[in-house]
Amino acid sequence: MKTNYLVGVSNGVENVGSPQRAPDTLSPVEEDRYSRNAQTAPAESKIAKLEPGTLVFAMVDLVTVAVASIFAKILYLDIYLQSAQPVLPYIIVAVALGIILSLVYEQMGLYRSSVLAEPVLGFGKIWGGLMVGLLILLGMLYILKISDYFSRGWVLTWLVLNMVALVFARWQTTNLFKRRITRGRLRPSVAIYGSRAFVGELGAEYGRTSLLGDVAGIFFAPDAGSPKGGASGLDELRGAMSRRQFTTIIIALPASDKLGIQAAVKSLAGYSTELLLCSDLSHFPVSVNGSRSFGNLRMDVINVVPGSEFSRLAKPLLDYTLAAAGLLVWSPVLLIIAALIKLDSPGPVFFRQRRYGHNNQIFRIFKFRTMTVTEDGPVVVQAKRDDARVTRVGRFLRRTSLDELPQLINVLLGDMSLVGPRPHAVAHDEAFESKLDLFSRRRRVKPGLTGWAQVNGYRGETRTIDDIRARMQHDLYYIDNWSIWLDLEIIARTVFVAARQAY
Repeated sequence: MKTNYLVGVSNGVENVGSPQRAPDTLSPVEEDRYSRNAQTAPAESKIAKLEPGTLVFAMVDLVTVAVASIFAKILYLDIYLQSAQPVLPYIIVAVALGIILSLVYEQMGLYRSSVLAEPVLGFGKIWGGLMVGLLILLGMLYILKISDYFSRGWVLTWLVLNMVALVFARWQTTNLFKRRITRGRLRPSVAIYGSRAFVGELGAEYGRTSLLGDVAGIFFAPDAGSPKGGASGLDELRGAMSRRQFTTIIIALPASDKLGIQAAVKSLAGYSTELLLCSDLSHFPVSVNGSRSFGNLRMDVINVVPGSEFSRLAKPLLDYTLAAAGLLVWSPVLLIIAALIKLDSPGPVFFRQRRYGHNNQIFRIFKFRTMTVTEDGPVVVQAKRDDARVTRVGRFLRRTSLDELPQLINVLLGDMSLVGPRPHAVAHDEAFESKLDLFSRRRRVKPGLTGWAQVNGYRGETRTIDDIRARMQHDLYYIDNWSIWLDLEIIARTVFVAARQAY
């Protein structure tokens, strides 16, 4: 029998998985291993308690801005202005920016180990922190009355190089840390305190996915039949906390044991460690997104209002500004493409099809026609690789994604956004929804011309249910983690993806 367990934090509940039911007891070998690991762990130094990426990321950022400073001097001063100047002042200023940037990024949370688990690089935070750091540096140079020594052209060149170099350095360093985590290093350590049945259930899930980290210690509640008996399980955990700082502690007790839960929370809440509560092993019918208090009762949150719904200025301004500018800049190309389509095959220039949009509203999407058919009924056959229905011009348009450009009109009409879940034909959408319960959640926001799924390789034909599920999961991640910076990152990545596919 498969069951779901809920792991809840102080302000929410997270549906973590559906493990196979484990035996109600752990083997003596497992008990001895976890107990020995927790009791004999050496005391950690203060340096070891730092986030593992803090010093490495800070040094990488410092070196990056220093190298960018030298390159900016060579490009602008030595080559463009042909003005030979000593390099030492530029290195000193670059080191100063590197120190300032490290402090700013640390405050922004960019050095926390949790960012390593994020699929986004955080273009917006990196660039925003760079702007703040550079303004602080320029202010310091002005106060010291040495700002006139540095050319404004060099500063702007340095800024542009830093914007590119810092993102690239973050990408490479993050991949290095992820590889080390995959090999079993730098993984968070987890302690579990609870009843034998609940601990066995969690142990089964860890054996399957290890979502939260490595289990470094298991401590049994008094009623769990621990060999040491009494309340020593909680006392042993507190003792282990004085020798080793666990990243996460899971209290795994049934909801009926209110006194046990209260005692455990009271005893452990004073540590600067993530504290999770698992109090229910029964199958949960829907996924939840946290919880909300209702007097003394708790209500699970099934849906939350997407963050983009609260953006009445930033996202619309980005959409309408870039869409209008895009149509203006690309208008000659659009006219040429329209002429080529008319010359290549009979039929209209534009292909319009019904799609599901925001809040289940149906709209008609604009695309350049790339096929000899314009299906928009209860049955719509997806285009496949080497599809005979695709025209000669259409094949080029599909490969370069130029067939999507007319959707800038949909953005200006308010039917779409530049970034969001890609809309499907109504027939496809309804078929996908019948197979995946969460699929309709994609319609809580406006569909996009590009999206998080597309820049991660999920575009084009959806051959299997796994393809659909992967695309849906990326779309839901975007909806739940929206920010204007994420939109800018996706737009930037889209340019790179389109360029790579074109060649």
